[in-house]
Amino acid sequence: MTTPALTSRPSADGSPSEAAPTVLGTSSRIPLDPALLSLARTQLGMLSTAQAAGFGLSAPMLVALVKAGVLRHPGRGLYAVGALVEPDPQAWHRQLCAGALLLYPDAVLAGVSAVLAHGIPVWGAPLGAPSILRPVSRAGGMSAFWVRPTWGVVVSTPWGPASDPATALVQHAVDHGIVTGVVSADAALREGIVTLEQMTAQLSAVATWPHSSRAASMLRLVDGRRESVGETRCGVTLAMAGIAVTPQVTITDARGNFVARVDFLVDGSMVVVEFDGKVKYASGDPEVLWHEKRREDRLRALGYVVVRVTWAQLERPGAVVAAVRSAVVAR
Repeated sequence: MTTPALTSRPSADGSPSEAAPTVLGTSSRIPLDPALLSLARTQLGMLSTAQAAGFGLSAPMLVALVKAGVLRHPGRGLYAVGALVEPDPQAWHRQLCAGALLLYPDAVLAGVSAVLAHGIPVWGAPLGAPSILRPVSRAGGMSAFWVRPTWGVVVSTPWGPASDPATALVQHAVDHGIVTGVVSADAALREGIVTLEQMTAQLSAVATWPHSSRAASMLRLVDGRRESVGETRCGVTLAMAGIAVTPQVTITDARGNFVARVDFLVDGSMVVVEFDGKVKYASGDPEVLWHEKRREDRLRALGYVVVRVTWAQLERPGAVVAAVRSAVVAR
């Protein structure tokens, strides 16, 4: 059975060079050519079958390298150097996108891949297979990519050619659902990457698609004032339950002095909803905790009821809704 290893080849001056992945067997040794490794690094660790063949790697050699873990084989015609594979799912997604553009020069990143390419946060979407557009007649899946016919405007991104942000966000919502779509759209609106009008203009292009209603619902729920993934999920949970809230409300006392800016204020009530991501408490700094307690005490002294929502509670949206409704009734 073969096992992956690293060997160092001497350079021209006799000094050791960079380690190169190899396959060690009982009777053979298959090193990856340093020039091939150098090429892979310029392609985010990715190689095509044609490139590997150009460096003398036959089909049986490629099979042996994959079995040994020296290479990964995410899809037909594409390989990744195992030592260069990123463990983070988003980073690996970018590597797969680089592989898609390597195999298909006419490809355009789309959907979740384009959203990431524009630097927009993504939550709740699988990242195992990039979405690409190509000049084909119909959509279809491959082992490594999901391919659709080209549509929308194409722009340049750090990751390569991609759908414009509005098109990408609409596609993202259609593919992965309302809440996932709103999380990314909220962030894009907040950062000024896209406008609501631009996203709305793309709805007609997907009107006849399966699940196009997801994009329409996403646009009804989007609000660029929310400042985090947790706040967006909390806001959408309440909106879907028919609880109208206003994000990022500034609370003042009777003299007009600033008291707090709260995540949400339930419309027509004195109920404040705060998403507790615990980031600001992570240090355990007593002063931070004291200031937060004092802030909440001042809100309560003004007659406000504060409902805190945690990440764990967001997984039980019914409980969040019940807590807020109970606070409204009690107040």
